[in-house]
Amino acid sequence: MKITAINNNDDLAAAVARVDELFKANPDILTAGADNPEYSELNAIADLVFAYEDINCPMAEPSPAARVQGSMDALGLTEEALIPAIGSREVVDEVLAGRREVTPAMAAALYELLGIEVRDLLPQPAVGASAGC
Repeated sequence: MKITAINNNDDLAAAVARVDELFKANPDILTAGADNPEYSELNAIADLVFAYEDINCPMAEPSPAARVQGSMDALGLTEEALIPAIGSREVVDEVLAGRREVTPAMAAALYELLGIEVRDLLPQPAVGASAGC
């Protein structure tokens, strides 16, 4: 078992390929236990992959529309439930489609209705991801 640092996207691809190999060789590897060398190798590589991706491949935050839709789904609410909070059916449709930005007043009302933090609903500067991730 040779484990090396992940310094670039090629190293990342090789590490992910090794994880795939380990799973194909033993689909039950996660239940093998710490005494199994392949299990230990898998854990070590996974830690390196997660660390590299955390630093080099940041995930984009969900859009305000996705946050609202997700909260609605979790709470079992329909689009009609948003009308009193943010406006007409047309406004609700535009917000959920991402064609209309959430205003501070809408964000406050959505916080009360859905519990989504206001800062997570207001427009934020874009953050780019590294190439290859």
